[in-house]
Amino acid sequence: MNDHRLVTGLLAALLAAFHVSAAQLGDPAKPLQIASWVKGKPVDLAALKGKQIAVIEFWATWCPPCRASIPHLTALQKKFKDVVIVGISDEDVATVKKFVERMGDKMDYVVAVDDNEKTSEAYMKAFGINGIPHAFVVDKSGRIVWHGHPMGDLEKTLEALRDGKFDLDKARKRADAQEQLEAFLEAAQKNPDDPKLQEMGKKLEALDAELGGIEPGEKFDAADVLRRVKFQSVAREYQRAFFTGQSPEELARLEKQLAETAPKSFDLAEFKDNLGFQKLATDYLQAASGRGETGNLPALAKKLEAAQPKNPHLPMRVAWAILDQRGLQNRDYELAAKLARRSVDATESRDASALYVYARALFEGGKTADAIAWQKKALAAVGDDEDARKEMQETLQKYEAKAAAK
Repeated sequence: MNDHRLVTGLLAALLAAFHVSAAQLGDPAKPLQIASWVKGKPVDLAALKGKQIAVIEFWATWCPPCRASIPHLTALQKKFKDVVIVGISDEDVATVKKFVERMGDKMDYVVAVDDNEKTSEAYMKAFGINGIPHAFVVDKSGRIVWHGHPMGDLEKTLEALRDGKFDLDKARKRADAQEQLEAFLEAAQKNPDDPKLQEMGKKLEALDAELGGIEPGEKFDAADVLRRVKFQSVAREYQRAFFTGQSPEELARLEKQLAETAPKSFDLAEFKDNLGFQKLATDYLQAASGRGETGNLPALAKKLEAAQPKNPHLPMRVAWAILDQRGLQNRDYELAAKLARRSVDATESRDASALYVYARALFEGGKTADAIAWQKKALAAVGDDEDARKEMQETLQKYEAKAAAK
């Protein structure tokens, strides 16, 4: 999808990745303080010195990105024989144990539960990290030499350590450069025209060249980042103006600014099309909840049904709101089914979420047999996400139970 959310996501990811911290790479790793070892033998970092590398990963059962990282960590555990991977959650033991048992061999490394977040404080808090999943690498000398998202450069770091090619000084320089990049991004968010940003950008570009990428594999271009920040700001302003009914002249002024700052992938027509559909959906849902022009509800429903947004997921999202949003006084299950079906067709029946919403709309509309058929398709399309598969299966059983009770 080519709209401003691509840029928003990029900047959010950049900001989330970099943190000012009190601890530094090369610091001795603190002991693991564990309430319960759920899977595998207890790990004593002091006993690993001179023998093995440790990967300490912080995760949770409720965290989708954490669940997505599990197969990767299992693969790394199998690949690196001198590495011990420990996944640490701060949830209750019963929750973690149940999850780990369900995962079986798909989660094939040591799993533990933190002791009142003591280990998290020694690692996550010490390095200023707030988001999970996040992993730390402890080398054979007992030093923390890398930290980041487990789907990032963890594997490359382990390979470099294995091959004797890991450069701690370079890793420290990169960590310092990342903190400078965070300061640059924060300043740009406040005022992208601040003259100080030019000098900050030049220093960062020099560091990027020296390190072969502040983020390995990615080239930092200060002018491009500033342009994206400006674009993000203008896109938000345009969205506010669009939803509040500003004059055509004001919208034209903002469109000109969008064109001047937009990345090549940005499609203004699609952006406006999506906003138009979102505005229509907002008006409809407000009317359906009794807060808007309730007399316009039938007309708004017809407009929603006739609208053809380019984003294939938007109709499904509106359908789900009709089915699930609190406070709606009027739930049009037929409209929800038509909208969800549009997303199903647009994604060629391959999107499990669209299939799930469509089946739910059919079920709520009393078409239980059809709902069962489409829920089976949703289950088949769900992939390897065990939690999603379980939810899909439970929903299917609910529909089948309803059919059997007739």
